[in-house]
Amino acid sequence: MLQKNDDRTLLAVCLSAVLSIAVCGMPPLAIAQEYQPPQRDVLGRREGAGARGTCLRGPKLLMPLTPTDRFSATVSNSPTFFWYVPKATAQTAEFALLDENDRTLYRTTLNLPETAGVLAFNVPKSVATSVLTVGKDYYWQFSILCDPNQPSINPFVEGVVQRVKPATALTNQLKKASTRDRPTIYANNGIWQDAIATLAQERCTKPQDQNLLTSWTRLLQSVQLEDFAQEPFTSPCPAKPAKK
Repeated sequence: MLQKNDDRTLLAVCLSAVLSIAVCGMPPLAIAQEYQPPQRDVLGRREGAGARGTCLRGPKLLMPLTPTDRFSATVSNSPTFFWYVPKATAQTAEFALLDENDRTLYRTTLNLPETAGVLAFNVPKSVATSVLTVGKDYYWQFSILCDPNQPSINPFVEGVVQRVKPATALTNQLKKASTRDRPTIYANNGIWQDAIATLAQERCTKPQDQNLLTSWTRLLQSVQLEDFAQEPFTSPCPAKPAKK
């Protein structure tokens, strides 16, 4: 029989666990989008790239829209990444995926918009399925090509992504969920990339919907990115993550 202190500990876990369905046999709380990070070793703080001495202009830094520890999970075979990009005199940026030995697995050049805002990039399915092995960490880098001949002066941000296999309970829950409920389910289960991608897709196609704006703001607030919640999208609406 559990002691009283053990009872209290279990109750606390049941109330706050990310995967409450696995811990307590209950579905995740149906709250607005608030990201609940998975349990992992700390990777380091998310930082924006400085604008001094570069081709970036404006008061805000180049910033990845990721959790503060720079780690994000996805169940999609075509994940979408997001960054806030200040106004830049540069016309292009570069996105790269690397393995744990810093070996480049994929690299592509992106055109930059003329105005500041949130830029999205959807990794092609053919690339993700061949490069992102389920259960392994991969590193991504996003750099502004201020001077392609001098990489050392190009501002950049980076992070870690892992493609995960969803639990059966999560898969079943997503199948039954409405489009509007899916971001909350992903966020509550620590699946950042798909939480932000599904919500961004909805908000992008329905820009006047105040409920979606509130959900978007709350999601970014949960990872200390509230300063970027009002920024416009500067690329076509992101594709919905593939259903699993």
